[in-house]
Amino acid sequence: MHHETLFTGRHERLNGHLWTGAGQPRRIALVVHGLGDYAARFEPLARALVQQRFAVLGFDLPGHGKSPGERGRADSFDGLLKDIEAARAKLTELYPGLPQFIVGHSMGGNLGLSYALRQSLQHANNLPAGLILCAPMLLPPTPPPRPHIFAAWLTGHLFPWIRITRAVDPAALTSDEKESEVIRTDPLRHSKITIYLATQLLSQGRWALDHARQLKIPTLILLGDEDPLIDRSACEHLAIRMGNRATLLTCQGMRHDLFHDRETPEVLAKINEWTQTKGSTTLE
Repeated sequence: MHHETLFTGRHERLNGHLWTGAGQPRRIALVVHGLGDYAARFEPLARALVQQRFAVLGFDLPGHGKSPGERGRADSFDGLLKDIEAARAKLTELYPGLPQFIVGHSMGGNLGLSYALRQSLQHANNLPAGLILCAPMLLPPTPPPRPHIFAAWLTGHLFPWIRITRAVDPAALTSDEKESEVIRTDPLRHSKITIYLATQLLSQGRWALDHARQLKIPTLILLGDEDPLIDRSACEHLAIRMGNRATLLTCQGMRHDLFHDRETPEVLAKINEWTQTKGSTTLE
């Protein structure tokens, strides 16, 4: 597998990784990581996709990994979606005409879903070919009532600069002790988030669930049955509202970090199978 570093995003300042194989790719995938994470950690996913003739691009969101910005801070939610759009444009420039898939993990699942849904609502002619949501952070494990979500959204706009530390026990991410230690000692990972970004993710996750029926592309939703960090029922409701466009798969014995757990090979196999079948078709 070949790897190269490139820059992408709205201002072409975000650190990116492009993984390719020996032959000409047939499809391309854009990976959007979660809070405190960064793109290079998704090499196991990239390797599996490259074996299926994908080219894979992952990039570090602002304030994450090796990208510039204050840890856990975003200038705007729409700005993050524009970063996704810019990365897609980069892929189109590199590989014109190839179908594009978006893979989002955790916060990246929230962002990927919000991006694809807005594209559907705007009747865009360049919709992704498919969406893969891995442990998407749509709502927290105990979702607040709607009035509280609005109050939180307002608070985030009033105090956007305040950052909080949201420490996560690695045991909530993976049952693999070696991976837990790697996560615990990784200097590029962080657990910071501004009140603005936290409340935007909450309100946008609720909005996406409310409008899920308008999503026009095939979507694979993967979640671990032992994931303590998300509202798993929100994923189930998303699949129900999407109808035959959605495929919901629960991974037994897995936690939040589906790409660094004991059963990760099973997850990669599920993704490969889906991209070879439903992910290669267009649903009406």
